[in-house]
Amino acid sequence: MKCERCGLREAEVHIRHQKGKEKVDFHLCRQCAEQMAKDGLLPDIPLDMPLDCFPWGLFPWQGAATPGLETDSPPADQRACSHCGLDHSSFRKTGKFGCPDCYEVFREDLSPLFRKIHGSDIHRGARPRNACGDVVSPEGLGSLRKELQEAVEKEEYERAAVIRDRIREIEECHEGEG
Repeated sequence: MKCERCGLREAEVHIRHQKGKEKVDFHLCRQCAEQMAKDGLLPDIPLDMPLDCFPWGLFPWQGAATPGLETDSPPADQRACSHCGLDHSSFRKTGKFGCPDCYEVFREDLSPLFRKIHGSDIHRGARPRNACGDVVSPEGLGSLRKELQEAVEKEEYERAAVIRDRIREIEECHEGEG
């Protein structure tokens, strides 16, 4: 696929921006993406761009340190995944993990990165079709429990049974994931 801006080079950067129900996709070459970002023409939060395609300093390893990265764990440069051997400097350089265990090893780096890139470290986007039920946050589950209690207090037992079954369904789904 060719770059939508210049039409000359192959599109390497794919950005999906969603505002409300409207989705806009950008397919750009690296040079046009860099220029558009510098000119402020891209959405503030590019969602689908691979980590190693961010040339304009979004990551702490591309400039000044990000507050909140100080931890009690070993210094960042000494951390490495015991399963695949990926070290911190390789992770910083590529922005990619070597195996699923890397997510745990470099966990402390992820939340600040996600917050900086996406504005949050909680996923609110699309998910696989085979994922069970609606995604419900702990706050949402607490809200359902409160709603259940209110239904019982008002003696709305049919409604309470539906809410109870929904809570069980969500809890069973989450148990199956872990």
